Parts: sequence; structure tokens; C-alpha cells
Amino acid sequence: MLRPTNPTDEINHALARRYSWVLLVAFVMVVLSGCSALNSVVAGSRSLIGLDPKPVEPDWKSLAITAADDANANSALAVDLVLVKDKAVLDTLLTMPATKWFTSRHDLRRTFPEAFTVYQYELVPTQAVRLDEKHFGKERAWAAIVFANYASPGEHRARLLLNNTGYSVQLNAQSFTVSEFKPGAAQ
Repeated sequence: MLRPTNPTDEINHALARRYSWVLLVAFVMVVLSGCSALNSVVAGSRSLIGLDPKPVEPDWKSLAITAADDANANSALAVDLVLVKDKAVLDTLLTMPATKWFTSRHDLRRTFPEAFTVYQYELVPTQAVRLDEKHFGKERAWAAIVFANYASPGEHRARLLLNNTGYSVQLNAQSFTVSEFKPGAAQ
């Protein structure tokens, strides 16, 4: 004998099945949370809906590059300010010494034409260059890196954060230093 089905029982049974699936999916996600495939899916989903960070314009009001009297053993010095627009290229450039940057930058520009913008300078001892916020226009980047082509061995590379007020790059005899401008300080 068939019993008539109660619509309320059917709804409750359907809800129970749905909650079971939700719990199963949640359990599987917890188990796989260390899995790189899941991390890739999560990252892709975040990017798809616009939750990932994006390249930004530098907040710099000023960037000063100054060569000391004895900079680069009293010789002209090439300095590149690189605004990096590609995260994969950023990882490579953050480990690249300046000598390698200067020997390979033309090839890198051909290979990755949209990955970065390079501002090239050559300073002689006692020369100074001051760039204001208008100089960078509406450039957007993940990071900025300064490379100095010293004759002496060393990395001669520094990362500049984009959310600071500005920087002073002091080119010395065999290396350079970077100082951050503090808000409210005389610049």
C-alpha cells in the first residue's frame, strides 16, 4: 500500500541532502587547504572577482638622486629606476645584481615589453636629480627598484616601496644608500 507523501517531509529531506553536500564540500576544502591546486583555484577566484591587490601609482611626492664628490670612484654612474608592472618579473629582478641588470636590460625589455618602465639617468660626481610626482605620471606598478652600475662588486640594488612619501638615493664611492622621506620633514 502506497502512502501519500507529505510535502513538508520532501522539503526537509531535500534540505538535509543539500546540507550534507555543503558539509562534504567544506570538509574536502579543509582537508585540501594545504594543496597547491586548491590555493591556485582560490587565487584565481579572488582575481576573477577583483579581490587581489592591483598595481598602484607611486605615492612619492619627490625622489632625489644625489652623487657624492667621490661617487663611483669619481666616475660617471648609470642609475636606473625600474617600475615593475609584472609580478613574475618582479621576483626575478629582486634577486638580480645591478651588473646583470645593466647587461641584460635591453633583452629583458624586448622579451617583456609591458613588464616594466625604466627611467635611466647618468650622474657625475656632485650632480643631483630631483623628480616630483608629476614625473611618473599615471604609471602603475607592483614595486620600484633602483639599480646603480658601480665599478665595484656588489648587488647595488634597492627596492623602493610605492606607498612612501618619497626617497633620497645617495650615490657614494662604492655603493649607495636609500633614505625614506618622512611626512612633515623638510625635503
